[in-house]
Amino acid sequence: MTVAKKGEGEKMDATNVPVPNAIHLLRTAVQTNMQLSQMADQKANMLIGASMVIFTLCVAQLRSGALVWPVAVLAVGVFLAATCAIMAVLPSVSRSRGEVGAGDNLLFFGIFTSLSEAEFSDRMMALVLDDDALCRAMLRDMYQNGQVLQRRKYRWLGHAYRLFLTGVVASFIALVVDLGLGWR
Repeated sequence: MTVAKKGEGEKMDATNVPVPNAIHLLRTAVQTNMQLSQMADQKANMLIGASMVIFTLCVAQLRSGALVWPVAVLAVGVFLAATCAIMAVLPSVSRSRGEVGAGDNLLFFGIFTSLSEAEFSDRMMALVLDDDALCRAMLRDMYQNGQVLQRRKYRWLGHAYRLFLTGVVASFIALVVDLGLGWR
């Protein structure tokens, strides 16, 4: 039931093929990463919506001239939070590099769309006929998706929530100071 360890770049043979449950492990891990990505998108979208509603209310309140400092602080905080949340869900679009190399992730649409349909089909057929290459492609795709989650989505989302909280707390402090000192 165990799999023999291989060196980097070493091909699989009959003695070191993945166990039958390996595909279930990969599928579960990929599904988990996709769910985490969807959750991050949903959280960012909720924060964008809430921040923009609060920002709109703040702008209206600022026009009335009441509680200017607390409302202005809150407006800045929620605006910055919304900006970071937008960065979390903003797609990264880059131009095709043209040549798709052997080490590129053929499962990612940003890579395979630079190929013709025939070349894409040929490469995918070669991939699915080679168990080692197929497992490596799935692992590469899972790793790269995890990198996007960790380095981009959750990082920006964390900044967004911290800015939102900072804006709310700073606004409360400004309100206490404003009311306590009688600035109006």
